[in-house]
Amino acid sequence: MTSFDTVYDAFLSKILDDEWENWQEDDVKEDLFTLLQGAIMRFKFPRVSLEYNNEGFIEDLTNDEVQILATYMKCEWLNRTILTWENVKPLYDERDFSQANLIDKFNAMLAGEQKNAAKLESIYYRSIHKTPFPYRKLAGK
Repeated sequence: MTSFDTVYDAFLSKILDDEWENWQEDDVKEDLFTLLQGAIMRFKFPRVSLEYNNEGFIEDLTNDEVQILATYMKCEWLNRTILTWENVKPLYDERDFSQANLIDKFNAMLAGEQKNAAKLESIYYRSIHKTPFPYRKLAGK
């Protein structure tokens, strides 16, 4: 069994944000769980079941699976940040500040993180315990 906190810790280590600083602990856990649910939906073909109960995942997840889920959580979090960019706007009152430029930078950041998650998944799919799948066996060699 893998606790949700294991995945949450991996996710929180990937971001520098104090979004939850003034939140109650239960509210933080609920918000992180919402991000995790989005990440689970993005993880296409995990080798273990991602079924969970109130305490965590029913099966043990490897570090690879934890890191892929954490990266997809970051994608969900970045997407939410982009959609609520008005929260960032008050930080800038310079005349040369461009809202369109900020959104472009956020979208580029999200695209980069999605590419990173896809790369992690690609490596995960093509290997078993960090060893490439023996495709030659499929050809009878």
